[in-house]
Amino acid sequence: MSRPTWAKWVTRISLVLGLVAALFTLFDIGPETFARYFRLIGWWWLAVLAFEIAITTLDALAIRAFASPEQDQLSWKNALLAQLAGRSVNAVTPTGSLGEPVKISVLADEVSSSRAVSTILLYNIVGFTVELMQVAVAAPFMALLLPMPSGLRWAFLGIGGAAAILAIGLYVLVCRGMLASVLRLVLRLRLISQARFARWEPQLASVDDKLRLVSGARKRDRVIGIGAVVISRLCSLLESLVLLHAIGQAMSVGFIAAYTVGGFAIYMLSSLVPMGLGVAEGGYYSLFAALGYNKAFGVMLVLARRCVLFAYAAIGLVLVTTTETVQRAKEQLRARRDSMQQIVAPRPVPTPIPLTITPVPDAD
Repeated sequence: MSRPTWAKWVTRISLVLGLVAALFTLFDIGPETFARYFRLIGWWWLAVLAFEIAITTLDALAIRAFASPEQDQLSWKNALLAQLAGRSVNAVTPTGSLGEPVKISVLADEVSSSRAVSTILLYNIVGFTVELMQVAVAAPFMALLLPMPSGLRWAFLGIGGAAAILAIGLYVLVCRGMLASVLRLVLRLRLISQARFARWEPQLASVDDKLRLVSGARKRDRVIGIGAVVISRLCSLLESLVLLHAIGQAMSVGFIAAYTVGGFAIYMLSSLVPMGLGVAEGGYYSLFAALGYNKAFGVMLVLARRCVLFAYAAIGLVLVTTTETVQRAKEQLRARRDSMQQIVAPRPVPTPIPLTITPVPDAD
């Protein structure tokens, strides 16, 4: 089943609006300014390359560690391929709807399907939790170190507290069995039948067990995976700060805190558009202007990071159109969407069958 017409139009409109926003920010600052900043980066591009290699390697290490106790069956080559392919495909698909199934499909060639699902799910949960904790730590620093109205100060303190609560809530939910808990909620909302719940619950419970170290995963491997994700996210932050330093942005604790909080919000919004076109440029343009910094630095950072993203996008376009793994992931994702549509679709009322009674002739 193909994507609904409205979804296609949303993607097209978002791309057009994003392109307009990107062109506005570029022409407002001026091509000459960006050319000058690109020259300032110079040899710092080697540092960017080193960071990208480190990030991809650390993510692959985390994926392999989260596959415990089946990580011995998962080769480094496939772990790297899963991360590289998934990130590349996410770069060219809105909301990253295809990259994660691609990762699962790659891992399922060497580990069990439930282990592949739990591995990628755990990787994403840990990554999102780490990002939330970054916001939880950075928001109070931003509120206390940067000049702002008292109401806004309390708002950022609240954002930091909410991020911490959400991160802790995710941990508690995983410990309680996240997928089974969500399925029970769907059952209470009467979106699925009791029979379907009984059929799905054992499969989701199996994945939940793997998330909770119940199915043989070693705590040591889990710690290694979490550590790798933490270092990977720190490398991503350092890569951006290095680029900003190269073009002349002064560093301070307050600025780093503001960049961390604002960058997380922009990242979440830009994921709705392929490659974050326009949303990222406009977001950092507004963020740096609101903070009183050179707004050209914010847009320049996006363009520099986009050079790396274009490399991933080129790989992703090839994978989306050619590889058997991505095609298989597309089919699996389409099947899941069809299944969900069947769940929420109203059940047709059966047409009553007319009952015709044929009279029996009287016996002579």
